[in-house]
Amino acid sequence: MCASPGGWGQGVAVKLQVTFNGGDYDDNNFIFTFFSISRAFPRSGPSDGNGGDIIIEGLGFRNDTNPLCKLNNTIYEPISITWKQIRCSMPKALSGDLYFGNVDLSISANGNDWHDFLGGF
Repeated sequence: MCASPGGWGQGVAVKLQVTFNGGDYDDNNFIFTFFSISRAFPRSGPSDGNGGDIIIEGLGFRNDTNPLCKLNNTIYEPISITWKQIRCSMPKALSGDLYFGNVDLSISANGNDWHDFLGGF
């Protein structure tokens, strides 16, 4: 585990190399992307799931990093992924079409680390 240095812009992809002796670096040419998550919209919708897509905006999103959507603690595959957006489906409320209230909303740009949206969906 390594700390990432500051000074990089959002959505910037950099080559990552590892050394154990301070001089000999590996040749794996791993790419690390500094991603950012800005906002999600809409932040609410009908409980019947017919409100369209939930759009997550930011920078540095990639298909090959396994982005995931999580709504009400259920994980979903995104509908589409671009460098600036992750689109998640708006499923029916697990409590039924008459449900009224908030549920948790989270996004993972890398399939491991979750960003929770304050106030949920």
